[in-house]
Amino acid sequence: MDAVDDLGDAIDVTRELLVPVRVGRWLKLAFVVLFVGGGLGASGGVPVGDVEPLLDQPMPTVETDVDPVPDEVIAVLGLLIVAGVLLWIAYAVVGAIMEFVFIESLRSNAVHVRRYTRANIGRGLRLFAFRAVAVLLLSSVFGVAVLATFGGVPDTSSLALAGVLAIPLYLVYAVVMRFTSEFVAPVMLLEQRGVVSGWRRFWPTISSNWGNYAVYLALVWVLQFVLNIVVGFVVVISALIVAIPFVVLAVLAYVLGGAGVYLAVAIGLLGLVGVIAVFALIQLPIRTYFQYYALLVLGDTNPELDLIPDQRRVARTGKNGVTGAGETVSPTDGWELTGSSTDSERTSNETGTNTGTSTDTTTGTETETETETRGVQDPNTSSDTDDRRSADDAGFWGDSEPTSNWDATDESESDQTDTESSADSAEGDDNRTDGETGDTDTDTDSDDGRGW
Repeated sequence: MDAVDDLGDAIDVTRELLVPVRVGRWLKLAFVVLFVGGGLGASGGVPVGDVEPLLDQPMPTVETDVDPVPDEVIAVLGLLIVAGVLLWIAYAVVGAIMEFVFIESLRSNAVHVRRYTRANIGRGLRLFAFRAVAVLLLSSVFGVAVLATFGGVPDTSSLALAGVLAIPLYLVYAVVMRFTSEFVAPVMLLEQRGVVSGWRRFWPTISSNWGNYAVYLALVWVLQFVLNIVVGFVVVISALIVAIPFVVLAVLAYVLGGAGVYLAVAIGLLGLVGVIAVFALIQLPIRTYFQYYALLVLGDTNPELDLIPDQRRVARTGKNGVTGAGETVSPTDGWELTGSSTDSERTSNETGTNTGTSTDTTTGTETETETETRGVQDPNTSSDTDDRRSADDAGFWGDSEPTSNWDATDESESDQTDTESSADSAEGDDNRTDGETGDTDTDTDSDDGRGW
C-alpha cells in the first residue's frame, strides 16, 4: 500500500533536503515552519464513564463581596482583546501564505522566502478565507445543534453531553483542514487553482483511493501522538538550556537598577527569541517529514498531481548518480572512469587484440595505452574535485550553490554510446597501419581536452 511504503521514502527525501546541514537553509525553513505550524497536532483523550452522579451534586454557594471593576480597567481589557484578535488574524494570514512558501521550497529544493511569498499572496488569502469560513461554520453548527437539542439555556449536564457529541463534528473539521493543507494546497500550487477548485480536482483522487488516505490519517495521528511525547521533552530541556543564561543575565541587570531594568527587559526578549528559534529548529525536520509524506502519497495515488517526481525517483531508484537519497556516488569512485581516456584506451586494446599478426599495430597500441595511462590522474587531487568541494563548503551557509543529489546529471548513456562507437570502429579494420595508428593517437589527444 502506498501510504505504508511512503513512510520510508519520506525519510529519504527529508534527509536529502536537510543533510548536510546548511545554516542558511535551516534558518529560513525554520522561520517558515514557525508560521506554518508544527507537524505535531494537538492530542488528547476524551474522558469516559458515568459523569451524571457528579453533575447531580449540589454546587456549594460562596458569598463574596466583589468591588465593581473600574471603567478604565474594562477599557484596557477590551483593547487587549481587540489587539489579540488582530494579531491572531495577522498570524493566520501569514501562516496561510507560508503554507505555499513551504510547499514550494520542498518542491524546488531551494528556499527563497520573499520570492515565494510575493508569488503566493493571492492563494494564501484565499486559503485563510476558507479556514475562517470553516471555523465559523463549525461554531454555528455546534451552537444550533446545542440549542435544537436542549432548547433555551442548557444546564451543566447538557453542556457536558454536548461536548461529547461535538467530538465527531470536530473530527470532520480536523480531517478537512488537514487534507486542505496537505493535499489541496499542493494542487492549488501545481495547477494555479483556488481552494474550492482544488478540492474539486482532488476529490476524484481521494474517492478512488479512500483506503490509502484512511491509512494515511491513521498513521499520521499515531506518529503525531508518539512524537508529541518525545519532542515535548526535547523542547522543554532545550528551552531550559537556552533560557538559563538569559535569566541569569536579566536578574543581574535588574539588580543594578536604573538603566539595568531596561537592559533586563531587552535580555529577556532576546531569550524569548532564542527559545522560539530552538522550538522552530526542532520542529523543522518533523514538519518537513510530514509534508513530504503527504506529497508522496498524493503523487502515488495520482501521478498527474505529483509535485516531487525527481525526489521520488532518487529515493526509490537511486538514479542520477545516487544509490539512495542522501548518498552521492562520485563518477571517479574505484577509478572506473568514463570519458575520452577510457574509451580510447579500450579501443586501443581491442585493436591490438584483433590485429594479432601486425607487429607495428601492436607497438602503436602499447604506446597509445601508455600515453593514456599517464593521462589518468588521482581524482582526489584533480582541480575539478577541489572546485566541487569548495562549492559544497559554500553551500553550508545557504542555497547559493545547490548541492542536491537529484540535480546531478546522468552521463552514463552518452559514455556508453561513445564506448560502443569506438569498439565498432576498432573491429571494422583488422589490418590498421602505422599511419592510422598515429591518427588515432592524434584524435585521442584532442579528446583529452575535455578533461574529467
